[in-house]
Amino acid sequence: MIRVFAGRTDRGFGEFRCVPLFGNKSDHPILHIWHKRSLGRGPAMSHFSDRIARVLQDILQTKKPEPPAALESLNKALLIDVQRRIRIYLNALWGCDFIIKSIGNDPDNRGIRQPFIRKSAIHLPGHYYDFIQGGAAHFTGLEIYRAAATHAAAHIIYSKQHFSDHLVNDWQRAVIATIEDARVEALSIREFPGLKQLWASEHTATPSQNQTPEDYLNRLARALLDENYQDDDPWIGRGRSLFVGAHDLEAYNFSWDLGLTLEHAFRNKKVKFDRLTVKPGAPYRDDNRYIWASEHSDVMEPVDIPWLKLLSTNNTVSGTEDDKKRPLMQMRIVSAAAADTYIYPEWDYRTDTSTPSWVTLRERSPKTGDLKMIEDIVAQNKHLITRMKNLLLAIQYKGVRRIRKQQEGDEIDINAAIRAMTDFRLGKLPDDRIMMSSLRKTRDISVLLLLDLSGSAIQKIRGQDYNVLQLSQKVCVLFADAIEAVGDPLAIHGFNSNSRFDVDYFRFKDFDQPYDDASKARIAGMTADRSTRMGAAVRHATYHLNEYKSGKKLLMTITDGAPADIDMPDRHYLRYDLKHAVIEAQQFGIHTYCIGLDPKADEYISRIFGARNYMVVDHVKSLPEKMLHVYAALTL
Repeated sequence: MIRVFAGRTDRGFGEFRCVPLFGNKSDHPILHIWHKRSLGRGPAMSHFSDRIARVLQDILQTKKPEPPAALESLNKALLIDVQRRIRIYLNALWGCDFIIKSIGNDPDNRGIRQPFIRKSAIHLPGHYYDFIQGGAAHFTGLEIYRAAATHAAAHIIYSKQHFSDHLVNDWQRAVIATIEDARVEALSIREFPGLKQLWASEHTATPSQNQTPEDYLNRLARALLDENYQDDDPWIGRGRSLFVGAHDLEAYNFSWDLGLTLEHAFRNKKVKFDRLTVKPGAPYRDDNRYIWASEHSDVMEPVDIPWLKLLSTNNTVSGTEDDKKRPLMQMRIVSAAAADTYIYPEWDYRTDTSTPSWVTLRERSPKTGDLKMIEDIVAQNKHLITRMKNLLLAIQYKGVRRIRKQQEGDEIDINAAIRAMTDFRLGKLPDDRIMMSSLRKTRDISVLLLLDLSGSAIQKIRGQDYNVLQLSQKVCVLFADAIEAVGDPLAIHGFNSNSRFDVDYFRFKDFDQPYDDASKARIAGMTADRSTRMGAAVRHATYHLNEYKSGKKLLMTITDGAPADIDMPDRHYLRYDLKHAVIEAQQFGIHTYCIGLDPKADEYISRIFGARNYMVVDHVKSLPEKMLHVYAALTL
């Protein structure tokens, strides 16, 4: 306005003097406006400037509504600054290197400030403000991050059961989720009592908040966490008594049953529920999508094992003889959650050293598919399966081993008997070991078939009407069907990755599992996605081969490309890491062999696996039979 006023004068401003509009009031900002002192147009200019001064005074004296005290903030914590500290904090508590991502990086959740869990990764807001109440900091942004991360980790650890939201309405879902939040926090507090203070300090609900169902849920959440919180509402008291009086918080359907009980009791209050208003009273609480089966794309089978078990061994691989004798670095977290987590090193060719605890690998439960697909593969390849079985049966019991110089045996060892009689005639003490026994050769072999399930597997093979994934499924079916004839233990595993923090490993069939409809359904449900961090997968396959006792061990890998991942632009880095993973497997007595479907694989695959330990398939139609010939040659 002052610029407009100045622009309308036909003379410039001369000398000016300062006039305070608000006098000496210290609670207002002081605005200075300049008056013209020149002669001539003085009265007109004075009148015009007075009008502007009055307008500005009215505008500036109008007080803007102050934000509520609960929303005042001074400082904020950025996720990028505290992410490493939060991961170390979680690792110290749970013994697991959790994945923490920013919500801002998720295109489907832009603008959402509430934490959530997706595919066992914890998604947190990009920043949290310090929470100010009554003019003092109630809790800081860093404390909110700690509370949110530990609460989400508690869900990953303890939320074994995932509920179906098709059977409940929105209000029932909200109550069940509140009970599940309290349950996982109570189980965590049993192990780490200090978490109670961290979580309880961020609940601010009071008995005076009684206008909406959301108010009652927030009060219930605080009552179930903090026994010092006083609330005389009968519904809150009933929920607290039922929760505290429960004998087993890990009982099946505990949160479901208690949530529906409290939902039914809440109907007496006749308070209307509005889904859009449901927000957690504590800022650290997530949106609970993780516990609902319809929204949880990564549901795992519950595992009946102890709460937490940490197995770790040496984490260095170097060139010295002592280091080569050390076991492969591997840290396993066996939790009550669905996925087992393993931490592996990675070889850095640039520094010629191993980076310990660098890659996080999680075992995922594979999805199941339609068995009809397996039946079609078998029906279309009956003659090939017969030839493959005949080949293996021919080598199953090949040869008999004779053990000579035995005191007891199946038959007389003629040569030993002649020597004994000669010694006897010469007056020497004869050797009484003149028997021999025949031992039929038996196969003591275990083989692990490792599949590259990266996104490139969904691309069609040149000149064929099927893709690499479908070819891999066909190989698994024919290979497993043929090997079953000789009884060799077979495991079929697969992998893909999305950076070093997120390597997924799938076990479609294990050594001790029969090749039945369950295994076939998992093979039929194979999917391909993401990238190929093969070094970590080979190390994990080595771990499983070492766990199974057999005289001879074979690791066969099928891939359609070189190792690559989104966080590693250097194409040589992961190739050298895979080479060292292969060397580590060989140090454990495991024979490694790679079948490449990439026509250009000769450029790198021989340097990784060795000149005699690979095959590049030019005609993919013959892959199953070629693969079986390789297997027969390697296992003789």
